[in-house]
Formats: sequence, structure tokens, C-alpha cells
Amino acid sequence: MEVQDTRFGTLQINEEEIIHINGGLMGFPISNRYIMFPYAEDSSFFWLQSLDEPEIAFIVINPFDFFSDLVFEVSDEDAASISLEKGEDVEIFTLVTIPDGSPEEMRTNLAGPVVVNINNRQGRQILVKEFSPRQALIPDDMKNNIFRNPGSVASKKQQQIAV
Repeated sequence: MEVQDTRFGTLQINEEEIIHINGGLMGFPISNRYIMFPYAEDSSFFWLQSLDEPEIAFIVINPFDFFSDLVFEVSDEDAASISLEKGEDVEIFTLVTIPDGSPEEMRTNLAGPVVVNINNRQGRQILVKEFSPRQALIPDDMKNNIFRNPGSVASKKQQQIAV
């Protein structure tokens, strides 16, 4: 299947890769079909591109790559809505916000993870009240060492982004 996109141009995708998010994402109810692909080679970040509204794309992460002790509980109702029967059949990702000119302040929405049944590619954004919708991805002590040091790799990437 070929899809024309405003950010990435023409995308070649397999229909089996489409994630169908029931009810869309919060604030984006029209976009129900998405494709996810790596932001860059060997990156922990991914693009979540809407197929229904080509101008909409999000940066997402697997939150377990950043928070090893994280536990999400999926309610029976949410699991039933995507026909999820076993915990090992789930993929979870969270949306990332990167403020303009301040990548060290990037955050992720742990209160609104997207749960996907890997068997049928059905997904749903759930609400998890005990987590923050603006969880920092980079600890303060790392921000000072990585982003404030002019010779660091992160600083060089920040300079490239700013160009």
C-alpha cells in the first residue's frame, strides 16, 4: 500500500503494519489508523504517523526503555476493547513532547500510554492516573552533564537541530 504523507513523502507500507487506535488519540479523534517506524537507525524514538490525517505525526517511545520499574495495569474493559487476552501480546508506547530549542526538557505522557494488541494491531490510549502526563525523560543531573557541555555528542546534535 502506498500512502502520501506531508512530512515523509510517499510511504510504502504493509496493511498488516497498520495500528488501528480505537477512538483515536486524545485530542485527535479523527485519526484512527497509524503506522510506526524508527526515528533513526538504532534510535529509542519512533514516528507514529497518522494515515487518516497526513499532517499529524508524533514522536513516541517504548517507556520501558527509559523506566525499567514501570508497571501499567490494563483494565478488563480496555483489554476487551482491543481483544487482548494475554500480557505477552501487548506493545505499549507513549507520546513524547520536545520543546522547541530545548531537547533537554523532553517529556513523555506516562498517564496516557497507547496499548496495542500485537496479534490484531488494535490499539487504545488508556488513562493511568498514578503517572504524570509530563514525565521528564532526562534526569536533571544528566541534563547538566550532557546538554551544557559544548563538546558532548548531545550538544552537537542539539546544534544540528537548531540549524
